[in-house]
Amino acid sequence: MLNTKSTSKRSLRKQVSKFTRLANDIKLHPSWKGNVSLTEGAKLLEGAAPFTYILTQGFDKYHYFLTYVHADHSVKHRNVRIVLVDGDSMYMNGGGTGGGYETIDNLVPSCLNCSANVCRPL
Repeated sequence: MLNTKSTSKRSLRKQVSKFTRLANDIKLHPSWKGNVSLTEGAKLLEGAAPFTYILTQGFDKYHYFLTYVHADHSVKHRNVRIVLVDGDSMYMNGGGTGGGYETIDNLVPSCLNCSANVCRPL
């Protein structure tokens, strides 16, 4: 007989572990700039080519900002969160569009509405 308590504890540990791994992965990404304000992030991107982006810390340990240069050369911001999607931890655009993504490199092109070979970290 399956012990539901230990199974759910194992499942919870697995999810917490994946949340932590995703949080660590984003901080190792080449676009990571850490605890930078939205204004400072916009200044970092001044003069950069369209679809250049940075990732910065958000309001909590599973919330981040994706700041990028839009096609019209304006600087825009998107919320990114690590969330539970169909029982799996994933990155998600704060707007809730496009579903969940296993990696930042899969999420960014969807958020910026461009192909992966056009998006580039600062």
